[in-house]
Amino acid sequence: LALAMVLTLAGCALPKVAPPAVPPPVSAAPLPAAPSGAWVWSPQLESAGSRLRLALLGSGADVSQTSDKRLWISLPADATFAAGRPAVTPAAGAWLDQVAQSLRSLPRAEVQIVGPVDARGGAALAVDRAASARDWMVMRGVPARRMAVSGQAPRGRNAGEGRLDILVGERGTP
Repeated sequence: LALAMVLTLAGCALPKVAPPAVPPPVSAAPLPAAPSGAWVWSPQLESAGSRLRLALLGSGADVSQTSDKRLWISLPADATFAAGRPAVTPAAGAWLDQVAQSLRSLPRAEVQIVGPVDARGGAALAVDRAASARDWMVMRGVPARRMAVSGQAPRGRNAGEGRLDILVGERGTP
């Protein structure tokens, strides 16, 4: 019964939420900024989001559609990184494997990864954490040129309440 309920819920449309306030990318080759309305929500993004929502069930991850038509994957920082460290934990590695698998099936997708800060580190740690998540997914076949990284400052959150945010979008064709 529980499995049937999970499968039924997983097939439901992703919740729509306002996109997070994302700092600008700081990678060597940042993705160009998308003008308002530039992102499109495709059946492939919907399918990837539904698969991720099911795969990450119980992890503390949130998977939703932003109001600007991107897929938003948000992982809890305290389970994704050790305090003061940029390296991905083994549990988070399994989650990022799922994200990488989805990204490999979305060849047009552009990705922005926003790393969280904690009480031990500031913006530099946040960027290092985002880069660590990017590097993990590059090692699993996602092209680095499709991903940009940035760090976030605490926005009304206590240290340790941060999230690793991964935003995935497909641009509309002119």
